[in-house]
Amino acid sequence: MDVLANIDPTASGNALVDPYRPSFFELIAQAQLAELLKPAARYVLTVLAQRNPRYLLRIANRFEEIYALLMLLVDRHYLRTWNASFTENFYGLMRRRCPAISAKRIEASASQRALQEAQRLRPREINASLFMLVGAPYIEAKLTQYWEHLGGGISDANDLFNDEPAFRGVAHEQTLRQKWEGVFRKGYPYAKVFYQLWMLAYNIGYLFNRTPYWRPWYRWLRMDVRRMQGNEQPLVSLTTRPLPPPTKFPLLFLWALSKRGSAFVFEMLKYALPASIFFFKFLEWWYSPSNPRRRSNDDGDAATTKNIAPPEPLLPSEDGVLIIRPETWKDPRILTQPAPSTDPFADAEPPRGLLHNACPLCGVAPIQNAALLASGYAFCYTCAHAYA
Repeated sequence: MDVLANIDPTASGNALVDPYRPSFFELIAQAQLAELLKPAARYVLTVLAQRNPRYLLRIANRFEEIYALLMLLVDRHYLRTWNASFTENFYGLMRRRCPAISAKRIEASASQRALQEAQRLRPREINASLFMLVGAPYIEAKLTQYWEHLGGGISDANDLFNDEPAFRGVAHEQTLRQKWEGVFRKGYPYAKVFYQLWMLAYNIGYLFNRTPYWRPWYRWLRMDVRRMQGNEQPLVSLTTRPLPPPTKFPLLFLWALSKRGSAFVFEMLKYALPASIFFFKFLEWWYSPSNPRRRSNDDGDAATTKNIAPPEPLLPSEDGVLIIRPETWKDPRILTQPAPSTDPFADAEPPRGLLHNACPLCGVAPIQNAALLASGYAFCYTCAHAYA
């Protein structure tokens, strides 16, 4: 039942003993959400940069730095205000500074505000949490890019020429650099495997209730993750503080106003995230073939598929496109000789069609030095070049 209680928050067992201990599923969900925000933001920025490369291409090239800076501001606000990161606050979790001695009677008798102040993260825990939330993923991304730039584990055995520089100093520097690159290419995958196994060991220990810490650095900082009770108040409230008078202190007024506005924007992110997910899912359904409005025909029958006829070919104008026609110009639309028909109700005037193998610009047949355009029409090369 210990494993079930750590996976399902509604299960019995340890969940009844400590109802504020988050389950394994909640912690995994918030960790996966933190990992999915970055590729989603990168994809949206890449699509927008393709449409507006003049303004967004430089931002897309510096995505790692800009994203790390934005997440630093967002997570710093949530850690100072709610004792939690952005994704932890989204799932109703919070970080707590573990007391040296657990006294349940004192916790039961103390007020909620006093307990919240006692469990509030200090600047040391906030800075360490920001480094593990923003700094460590940024360093890992840069190391991965450097590893891929070096060849992703490919050895130097494929070097066919094995050129050596002329000077010994340059040769010595390149030799040290090649040794470092070879050690890094071979050792970086093993370092990542060791890190993943380390995290797996802590996950299994938390799953079987062997440790109260979700990550190893939580043990070093004496900090754990708890569920919110639902009546927590923000630790830092900027809306209740009065703004300085704008006439006497204009710079201080602008600073306080921008600070309050940024806090309001950061608080709205946890509501904008599910709204954006719903909006993108709606767009995905709307433009998918399963949408009955896109499959229905003009009569409103959703069971049948609308058959769109191919567009009719655009014929050249009867008057031509040149103001001054050359002497060799002929009408590109002539009367075709249809087969004799025995139908008495057939049209008296035969249909009109294009003159076979004739240039629509000068009317010469056959086309001289034919040039095919993207529209599908063929012209004389000189006519098309002169008309363009």
